[in-house]
Amino acid sequence: MRRMMVVEDNGIDAAWIRDGLKGAFNATVEVVKCEKDFVERLPSLATMPPDLIVFDVMLRWANGSAELERDLEEGRIPPEIAEEGAFLKAGLRCVARLKVNPQTSEIPYVIFTGLNENNFEEEVVHLKGSIVTKSDDIEPLIAAVRRKLGARS
Repeated sequence: MRRMMVVEDNGIDAAWIRDGLKGAFNATVEVVKCEKDFVERLPSLATMPPDLIVFDVMLRWANGSAELERDLEEGRIPPEIAEEGAFLKAGLRCVARLKVNPQTSEIPYVIFTGLNENNFEEEVVHLKGSIVTKSDDIEPLIAAVRRKLGARS
């Protein structure tokens, strides 16, 4: 059975993507809801890598505003995340963290976003990723995942 991860902070989108991947690939799919949770999961990805990760680009740092404020007060947020608008590329920071580690750098991924890909296409291509624009049709994402998994086999 395949194992996949979805990094998406919108609960409705996360469930829709999870269910689509489960159905199309008979996969177990873990949902990670924010950048902080992904960063905390990185060490386990080195020992038990998923077959593929789907990332949204715009992610919150934490699961809620109370957690975000507590992390800010305690200095647990990296400086680039504390900057205004840093959430716009949080998913790309997650990808960069994944790719910089030799133990996780080969995990394939797909970016699934509603943003205009021209804003970050070069970064994604450089990191060997694929971009799929969000719509109300899951099939483009399923096709991109199939291509990624096929390229790995």
